[in-house]
Amino acid sequence: MNRHPCALLFLVLGGLLGGCASQPSSTTEVSGDAVEPDWAALAHARLPMLEPCELPGVDERLLCGTLEVQENRQNTNGRQIGLNVVVVPAKSTSPPQDAVFVFEGGPGGAATRRAAASVYAGPVRQRDIVLVDQRGTGKSNPLQCAWDAEFHEGELREIFPVDLVTSCAAELAQTTDLSLYTTEHFVDDIEEIRQHLGYGTINIRGGSYGTWSMMTFAQRHPQSTRSLFGIGMHSPTRSNLAERGLWTDRTLAGLAAFCAAEPECRSIAPDLQTMTRSALSRLAEGPLRVEMVDPAATEKSLTIDVGRDWLTEQLRLILYYTYTSRALPWALHRIEVTEDWRPLVTLAVMIERSFRTGLAHGLVLTVQCSEHMDFDVEEALARGRETVVGNYRLEQQLQGCAHWPHQALPRFGVERPRPLPVPALFLSGALDPVTPAEYGEEARALFPNSYHLVLAEGQHGPFDLENSWQCVHQIWADFLDAGGVEDLEVSCAEAMHRPDFIVDEPGFEEYVVEVLLPWSS
Repeated sequence: MNRHPCALLFLVLGGLLGGCASQPSSTTEVSGDAVEPDWAALAHARLPMLEPCELPGVDERLLCGTLEVQENRQNTNGRQIGLNVVVVPAKSTSPPQDAVFVFEGGPGGAATRRAAASVYAGPVRQRDIVLVDQRGTGKSNPLQCAWDAEFHEGELREIFPVDLVTSCAAELAQTTDLSLYTTEHFVDDIEEIRQHLGYGTINIRGGSYGTWSMMTFAQRHPQSTRSLFGIGMHSPTRSNLAERGLWTDRTLAGLAAFCAAEPECRSIAPDLQTMTRSALSRLAEGPLRVEMVDPAATEKSLTIDVGRDWLTEQLRLILYYTYTSRALPWALHRIEVTEDWRPLVTLAVMIERSFRTGLAHGLVLTVQCSEHMDFDVEEALARGRETVVGNYRLEQQLQGCAHWPHQALPRFGVERPRPLPVPALFLSGALDPVTPAEYGEEARALFPNSYHLVLAEGQHGPFDLENSWQCVHQIWADFLDAGGVEDLEVSCAEAMHRPDFIVDEPGFEEYVVEVLLPWSS
C-alpha cells in the first residue's frame, strides 16, 4: 500500500485569473551528509514573539506561543483570551510573506493537532505554516463539556443529552460569553494574529468546517486573503445538517458498487445496502449486549449495549473515510453469517472515541446552532425518514440547540456574501457523506476564479487514498507558487485509489492493529 506515513495524522478538508502570484522563494538545498539549517531559529529571528519549542510526536523544532486577544472587541477593558499558536517554520532562508494558515474542521477541533502532519507537507514547506487553535478549542479557552472528558464506552447516551447540555451552558456562562465564539469572531482573531506576526496576504487551507471558516475569512477580510485551498467544501447556501442522511445513502451505494467490483468483497457482501438495513433492523426491539476485548487495550474487556440510534450515528461516521469503511463489508458479513457483532462494534467504538475526544462540544453547539440551522426543519425530517440512518443525528441537533444559548447569524458574518476574485482550489470526494462534491460546485459561485478537483474514489478527505499524500501537496504547492489555477497540473490524482476491502478475519485483526488504532489515537 503506497501511503505516506503521516497520512494517518492528517485526517480529524474557473473565471478570471490573476492577482496573487508571488516570486518563488530562495531556498537552501541540503544534500548528502550536509546538516540542515535550524529552521526554527531562522524563523524565530522573523517572529520573535514566538519561542522555539518541541512538541510530542514532532521530529523537528517549531515555534510556539500564546497571543492575547479581546474576547469582546467592543470592550477593550474586558476579558482576554490566550490563543494557542504553533508555526511550522518554512524550509527557506527567505520565505515569502504569504504564509499558510490551516483552519481545522469540526467545528470544535484544535488546529495545532496538525503540527506533526504539517512537518511532512513537502513542497508546501517553502512557506511558514501557521496553526491557531480557534477560540473555544484546544488550548484557546476550550469550551469543554462534561461529556467530552467523562465518556465511557458501553454507556448508551445521547449525542446532546438535555441535562448535560443545560449544565454545561450554565457552567461555561460563568466565565465565557458564548455568543462571542462564532466563526466570525475566530476569523477576526486570525486577522489580528496575521497583523501581529507581520505577514502579508495569507493562503488558507481549510478542511470540512474549516472550509466554512476560510470562506468567512475571505468574505470579512478579502484584502488579507491571497488564496484558498478547501478539502471537503461546505455549501455557501445550504446546511449539511439538513442533508446528511441523503449523502450517507449515496456513499453507501457507492461503497456497495466498489465492493461488487472486487470478487472477494462481493462474495462476502453481495448487497451491502440490504445488509446494512438488516443489521439495523435487528436492533429495532431494543439494544443488543456485546462483550468484546477493547481494541486499544487487549487486557481490558468491554460490555456494550448496542442501540439502534447509537449504531446509526457511528455507521454514518464510519462512512466518512476509506480507513474505516473498507472494513464494513466484513463486519456486516460476520453479523449476517454468525451473529458476531464484535467487528462492527469495534469500528463503532473506535470512530466514536475519535470524535468524542477530538472536539470541544461547547464550540460545536455554539457554531452549529448559530450558523447552520437556517433550513426548513420539517422538510429535512421528511427527507431523512427515508434514509438508512434516519433522523437521529438531526433530532439530537435540534434537541441540543433548544437548550444551548445562541442566536441565528447571517452567513459568513456579513450582510450579503459577494463573489470574490480570490484564487481558490477545491477538492472533493465523489462519495463524501457530509460535504459532497455538489457543495464544492456551489462554492465556486462565490469564488469564480477557482478549480474544483473531484476524486472519483474519495470520501471525506483524500489522505486515506493510496498515492495521495505527495500528489495533493504537489498540486497545492504549484497552486501557491502560481498564485492561481490556470494550467494547474492535477493528473497525479488519477493514481489515487481506495485500499482493498477487508475480507477475512486475519485481515481484520491486522487492520485493527496496523491501521485503525494508529488512525484513531
